[in-house]
Amino acid sequence: MKNSRGLLILGEHFEFRENGSLKVDFDEKVIEFNPNSRNHLRRLERVLKRKLLDELEPAVTYYSKKLGVKFKRITIRKPRTRWGSCSPDGNLNFNLQLVYLPPDLIRYVACHEVAHLKENHHGKAFWEILKKEFKNYRGLKKRLRVLVLVRKTNFFLDLGKASHLPK
Repeated sequence: MKNSRGLLILGEHFEFRENGSLKVDFDEKVIEFNPNSRNHLRRLERVLKRKLLDELEPAVTYYSKKLGVKFKRITIRKPRTRWGSCSPDGNLNFNLQLVYLPPDLIRYVACHEVAHLKENHHGKAFWEILKKEFKNYRGLKKRLRVLVLVRKTNFFLDLGKASHLPK
């Protein structure tokens, strides 16, 4: 059964279709699954984690090399309030809900967390790193703040295209 409900993945709308088996078609932008199946929901979460890791790993590697810092590992979690965090020993943690955002915001959050490996606090030197990498870092930061409000409501369900978000 086709319907207009959906989910954003990397900022693009994917249509939900009820089906007896789970299938995510990244070319057609369709997610087929049984919404009453816990197994399908767990498997869909694993697909989304893998998709997010595919975006984060090259970004984290790039910014780590560029900033001359090392990270231990990347972990995808489901915190309630943060897009990402890092530990003093170099572990980078990212919110699974990042998978709903456009790639430019994912790269911004990746750079933000890697920058903390060089500058622990949000001081002037920290923001200079982000400014050097993202000329529009203030706009990206503002977009993330807007999305925090959205995240607390529908978890990006039924939002459609992300083009209406502030630039």
